[in-house]
Amino acid sequence: MKVGQSSTPKFSYVRLKAACLRRRPPPGDAGNIEELEREDRYYLLHQASQLGPVFSGQGTERSWVCIIGLARCRRFLQAHAKNLHGYMHDLEPMVPGGALRRMEGEIHRKYRKALLSGIQFDALFLEDQALHDIVSGALARYEGSTSQEHSSAHSYIDTLNEIATASLIRVFFGVGTGQPLFNSLLRGYQKLGPFGLVWNIGTQQTIAFAEIRKALLGLMSDSDDEQKRHFDNSIAGKLAANHVLDDTLLGNLIYMVEMGRYDLAGLFRWLSRYGAAHPHHLDRLASESREQAKRQDSFAHSFVLETLRTDKSERLTRIVERDLLFEGYLIPRDAYVRLCLWEAHHEPETFVKPFDFNPERFMRASYGLDQFAPFGLDHHLCPLADISIRLCVVFLWQLATRYRLQGVADGLPVRGAYHWEPALDFSVVLQRRSDRSA
Repeated sequence: MKVGQSSTPKFSYVRLKAACLRRRPPPGDAGNIEELEREDRYYLLHQASQLGPVFSGQGTERSWVCIIGLARCRRFLQAHAKNLHGYMHDLEPMVPGGALRRMEGEIHRKYRKALLSGIQFDALFLEDQALHDIVSGALARYEGSTSQEHSSAHSYIDTLNEIATASLIRVFFGVGTGQPLFNSLLRGYQKLGPFGLVWNIGTQQTIAFAEIRKALLGLMSDSDDEQKRHFDNSIAGKLAANHVLDDTLLGNLIYMVEMGRYDLAGLFRWLSRYGAAHPHHLDRLASESREQAKRQDSFAHSFVLETLRTDKSERLTRIVERDLLFEGYLIPRDAYVRLCLWEAHHEPETFVKPFDFNPERFMRASYGLDQFAPFGLDHHLCPLADISIRLCVVFLWQLATRYRLQGVADGLPVRGAYHWEPALDFSVVLQRRSDRSA
């Protein structure tokens, strides 16, 4: 019997229920998918090659059904949207109506539309220099604290968290690192998630959330002209100007920053890893001007997309609220359905040599949502996708134009608390470019 494999009551119950209803369950065994994938990142691809694109297994809490193929995943979501809900924080104790990702129907359409009205891309990046200064300042401090002989993974992760948090506070709320309010917000977020994203919200998170909310309400009543100008160009400022920034949207913005800073720092780390592993790509990035790098046809933009394809987009998860039939299989109530993005992004029919890191592929071809979907598949498609890419381009351009990278302790990726990550001890030594033109 494989490691992590056991005959569990839940798995047997699914088989028994399927037999009673004279419906086939998805093929699979009683192996613990979460444990087996942690040991072998290619496990689900191996399962799909043996069992087909819809198969089952067992998780820590309940049974899993995996679906591979973006078009197939989209058909599943379209056919059964009313009987699925997302796996997301329960914010209702703090936020009226809860998290946007958990909303469905008319209430979801209302708040998604309101949020989109505040994401005016050009306005958010009017003060582009502030974002570049956040990155360059943090990288310079990291460079000054390390040497050719020593570079701490923890120190580099802290630097990336600093960049991600400061950038998102600027974009969402218009508060810069030189303003007193920034330190109040930063302390609040450090309390909200001191060691990373906290999934089970407790007393500390409730207190921290209240402190951040209080600081932001004070910001909105601030009469300082310069502060008001920065706020007006932020997402919260646009929502306030549109008269849609109620307690529900404000609470969601606060937690979007909390979740986003964790994901963005992780993406920065992957970008650093591939920059160190492919110095010729970094040289090409350094040859682009700041204005060129902003363009969607830039090499910097393609580098970010290839990083998302190769490593950072992994899965969408839905919980089934009632028994469903899909492609002839019974998917039982309470099962987790995993829509496999990482596996779909490594299909050789779509991506030539899919396990090679090659940003050029995004400069030579465009891919539809049934081929490449790093930010979601259905009506919950991430509304902040373009902003995330732009922040990554700012980070990458500063990294490439100022430094050459020496990777430290690179190795096989590891499964972290929520996502796959570069090797635990991976970091970089930053070496100033003598040919820097930025």
